[in-house]
Amino acid sequence: MKTVNFSEGNELENNLENIFNFSPVPLLITRIKDGIIIMANDSAEKIIQIKRQDLVGQPISDLYAYENERQLILDEISNYGKILNREISIRNAKNEIISCLISIEKITINGEGMYLKGFTNISERKLMEAAIQKSEDNLRTVFENTEVGYILFNQFQSIISYNKPASLFATKEFNKEIHVGTNFSTYFPEIMREYLSKIVEPVLKGETTSFERFIIHNGEHHWYYVKFSPVFNKNQSVDGFIMSMENITERKKSDIALNKSLELVTEQNKRLLNFSYIVSHNLRSHASNMISILNFLEKEKSEQEKASLMIHLKKVSHLLNETLYNLNEVVSIQKNLNTTIESLNLSEYINQTIAVLNKEISAKNAIVENQVSSNININYNPAYLESILLNFLTNAIKYSSPDRQPLIQFKTSSKEGSLELSISDNGLGIDLKKYHDRIFGMYKTFHGNKDARGIGLFISKNQIDAMEGKVEVSSEPHKGTTFKIKFK
Repeated sequence: MKTVNFSEGNELENNLENIFNFSPVPLLITRIKDGIIIMANDSAEKIIQIKRQDLVGQPISDLYAYENERQLILDEISNYGKILNREISIRNAKNEIISCLISIEKITINGEGMYLKGFTNISERKLMEAAIQKSEDNLRTVFENTEVGYILFNQFQSIISYNKPASLFATKEFNKEIHVGTNFSTYFPEIMREYLSKIVEPVLKGETTSFERFIIHNGEHHWYYVKFSPVFNKNQSVDGFIMSMENITERKKSDIALNKSLELVTEQNKRLLNFSYIVSHNLRSHASNMISILNFLEKEKSEQEKASLMIHLKKVSHLLNETLYNLNEVVSIQKNLNTTIESLNLSEYINQTIAVLNKEISAKNAIVENQVSSNININYNPAYLESILLNFLTNAIKYSSPDRQPLIQFKTSSKEGSLELSISDNGLGIDLKKYHDRIFGMYKTFHGNKDARGIGLFISKNQIDAMEGKVEVSSEPHKGTTFKIKFK
């Protein structure tokens, strides 16, 4: 217990009172025996908003806002003899609650036991802390309830914090649990570490980077948008970085579906333009020819000439009927939404096609190799598959080169998870630079053959499209052609 004796001399008494009165810390002196305030300084007057002379004589207990806090103060001072920075609430003259840190020490004045009590106003700090805590709680709520995974790393690439979606991501995609303190690189396959190190390097220099990545999980593609953002301290130096991972699988699937729809619309527009051309050109040509012949028939008096004109009229009528039939067949393919699908053995259907065209193959002394495995089945429409194989093999035989023995090969391969059938020949080939956009057009021919109709590839392309497949062609004049059919 410290002893302060104000009666030792005027000079000492004046010095002590000056220190007490003008201290920036609010100070009160109370008697130990009854808790009555006997002295208060200017700073105490300001915080409590009661004049010093009015404070003197009041019990200190009147200032405490809560009885339980006052009791804790009494218990602590009795046990330890003094208190250092104990948080307490006091009530000012306006009945406002003020948060303070109180420090208490026992002293004696003129032989009587007293408490010297100092108060530090922390109300503003408490309000700020509460605001910060609320902000942190709100941020944590968002952090935990968002679907985006977040992981916070320090500058040494060790994990500081993470949220639940990030934990689920690591468990699901890497079969690993996230632990604070572990290094960033340990969660990725070794083959990716050098790549990721190059991504993180500029981030630690203050740059932000992002990319999309897909992961195959249980046979399914999962797309993620991954972003690395630097974390700056108050000196604007990079203290670490945040890695965010957003599952964008549904968005990517929608984008893919939209792109497919756009491709379909584009393809449909091409077909519509093709149909428009056929209607405006081919049908009109047939109709014009028929009208001309009929006009001649009306004027012609010679029975022999009439008979000749009738032959021409029948020929034009036959061509018109053939055009209408071809158009109707294509329309039927596009309208048939309930096409029968069966599991078909691809190799068997190729062998059947070879058998059907055996006469044509023998006439050209051609070699046809079926290299397709006998255990490959595809889900397809039987009539479409027969028609497609027949058209491609017929073309390969028809446009074989007279300079060498024809060789036609059927092979399969797997590309991007889909089965692909290639039909290759060493025939005349096609100048794709010249005819690329016309390969699958209606009534498009490329070699001047008198019996060429230009309808087979057009029909086959429509059948493949109807089965949601794709067909591509590669060719070189005088060397041969390869058609590749990708099945759904």
